[in-house]
Amino acid sequence: MGCGCSDGDEILVAVNLAGTLVGEDHPAFCIAEIGHNHQGSVQKAIDLIDIAARAGASAVKLQKRDNKTLFTESYYNSPYNSENAFGATYGEHREALEFGKKEYLELMLYASTKNIAFFAAAFDIPSADFLEDIGVPFYKIASGGATNTTLLKHVAKFGKPMIISLGGCTPQDILRVYDAVRPINSQLVFMHCVAAYPAPVDLLNLMRIVDLKKWFPDVVAGFSDHQDGISMGPVAYALGARVFEKHITFSHSAKGTDHAFSLEEAGLTTYIKYINHAVKALKRLEQPLEEEKAPIKKMSQGVYAARDMEAGTWLRQRDLALKSPASQVAAWWYEVLVGKVLREHVKKDEPILTTHIEGGLGA
Repeated sequence: MGCGCSDGDEILVAVNLAGTLVGEDHPAFCIAEIGHNHQGSVQKAIDLIDIAARAGASAVKLQKRDNKTLFTESYYNSPYNSENAFGATYGEHREALEFGKKEYLELMLYASTKNIAFFAAAFDIPSADFLEDIGVPFYKIASGGATNTTLLKHVAKFGKPMIISLGGCTPQDILRVYDAVRPINSQLVFMHCVAAYPAPVDLLNLMRIVDLKKWFPDVVAGFSDHQDGISMGPVAYALGARVFEKHITFSHSAKGTDHAFSLEEAGLTTYIKYINHAVKALKRLEQPLEEEKAPIKKMSQGVYAARDMEAGTWLRQRDLALKSPASQVAAWWYEVLVGKVLREHVKKDEPILTTHIEGGLGA
């Protein structure tokens, strides 16, 4: 399964998301998902952009639907009896949460003043065309659109990066996504996702990230995180995810279906901070580090004289002691020194040096 790369091939793929390179050797890219948590209010959307920017998110994301195109007429007109409803029918509810071109352009401009990328998920072809018309820098396809190859190919032809969530997808579904998009557009991010809201920890299936990297080494892996918490981001990064998506809110108790499992500002700030900790902690370094040298010298042992000894002494185990701090002759030379001959006088508790030994110690 996958792109057909032979085992052992190493592909360091990167995708440019609004001027930020994202991939294996690049920092994590964290998306704050506003969705419809703005409740149809531009001011609340602005407030959420502010939250995302202060928390250190790389981008904010909305959801765009052309509701009458997307839903069947009967479903659009069906009664919507819910405490989270913004209308008497499902169509009225959805329309109340939908922004038009004026609002999108206002929010895009505002996000730019906060130095944060602005984009949206396209749920249908008219919405994709709408987003292309206003000039979003890249696209999201939600899990529900992953099997819609017509939508995938349409968006792929725009030639901009695509972030595709794969919640509920079988391996065959994911391969179908790849085969539909990759010949048209190579700028791909595959987001592992469990489409439960929230998704319990024991159902997060994070090893699928490892699978995605193995199956599609020419695609950047990511994690659309619906866990009601902040603990799994660093784990996903360690497994290979480089793009992260997390729903945000101004209050868990706000009206709407997504607020309860979304992160408030403090949670988002901590979530991003912990992912960035993972980025730093997983960087490969050559040891010993400069910062280790003094503590290791203090804690480690060297070989010392157990008594006063004259030149010509044949060293025995009882003549030597292993003590801290470390000295020129490290503890692992202890057994080698037995049977060697001293070439000069050594006092008790004095570290044994290579110059003390007839012929030295070699390498």
